[in-house]
Amino acid sequence: MTQLTVSIDDISPSSLRDVKRAIRMLRGVRSVREQRARKANPVTLKAMKAAEAGDTIVCENMQEYLKLVGYKV
Repeated sequence: MTQLTVSIDDISPSSLRDVKRAIRMLRGVRSVREQRARKANPVTLKAMKAAEAGDTIVCENMQEYLKLVGYKV
């Protein structure tokens, strides 16, 4: 069996029903399930924004990283 994932942003309930109905009409489709994406927590969102802005560090190896974060090696 092959699975296909379709991501749809901000769709109305009636449009979602129409999309699901259309997918069910395709030959070989066994099931169509809906799963809502979870919202990221505030700490994760802050980290994602920092990474997108290029506010990151680069370490050559794990030892360098551990020193940077203050872990005694």
